Amino acid sequence: MTLSRPVKIIMGKLNNRIKAFGIIYLKPIHQRVDNPTRTTKPIFLVGCGRSGTSMLVFRLAKSWQIELFNENHPAAFQNFRIRDLATIEEVIDRSCAGLALFKPILSTPQTPLLMSYFPTSQVIFVFRHYYDVINSSIKRFGLLNRLDHVNAWVNDDFAEFGAYQPPENTKEIICSLWAPALSPETGAALYWIFYNQLFIDMKLNQNARVLLVKYESIVNNPKSEFERICSFLNLRFEKDYGAGIFSTSVKKNAPPDIDEKVREVCDNLWIRLCQELGVSEEFD
Repeated sequence: MTLSRPVKIIMGKLNNRIKAFGIIYLKPIHQRVDNPTRTTKPIFLVGCGRSGTSMLVFRLAKSWQIELFNENHPAAFQNFRIRDLATIEEVIDRSCAGLALFKPILSTPQTPLLMSYFPTSQVIFVFRHYYDVINSSIKRFGLLNRLDHVNAWVNDDFAEFGAYQPPENTKEIICSLWAPALSPETGAALYWIFYNQLFIDMKLNQNARVLLVKYESIVNNPKSEFERICSFLNLRFEKDYGAGIFSTSVKKNAPPDIDEKVREVCDNLWIRLCQELGVSEEFD
């Protein structure tokens, strides 16, 4: 029997509500059964904003093995920055899930401290080509947001990060490229350099507990990339992870007009990150 369009719509909405009910009410029960020892491993997903980090955490959160603490979760974050270590420890202790997934991208400079404090933790570091990150940042946050951050970093000696200061080399690179009259696009490029340079300067590339992930690889080959991520996390692979992911977000807009010296640094860092991962340096 062929269902009419209105019936299909109603059935679809009902199916979505059933799924939502399962996520909200059945997932914690499943986690208690699946993880009887209440041993929870923290996972920290870091990198530069607008690099597909939200897409990735929400896809992984489909797993019943994962409890997600996104950057707006009040128990684990305040003003999008991760709370103190003791509070995060309490959050982890209260979880019934095998994996507690956090997205502290604004606190990326704290990554080595998080890994030291939580010795069983693992880190996923996501990067995306600077063209698309800059365009997406300006579209999402406006012309001046990233530029204002960079100006504040240079003028206030990176006070935004408080006691968790970035490596000196990262700060020196940003300060050397900064100028009083940067364009918003160039300011967003410096923002991209800062967060991605942390992967190198914090020596995350030398730590087996850190997985580097390229956004373009996810959208071009979602199944293989999610299988790689799941293998790293010892997480059961779910085919739904990659469903509905398309590569149309790559090169969606024209390349941003940025300072040539800054562009050269971006290009070199992009190549370095691709080499660290062992993938093509082509932007496609």
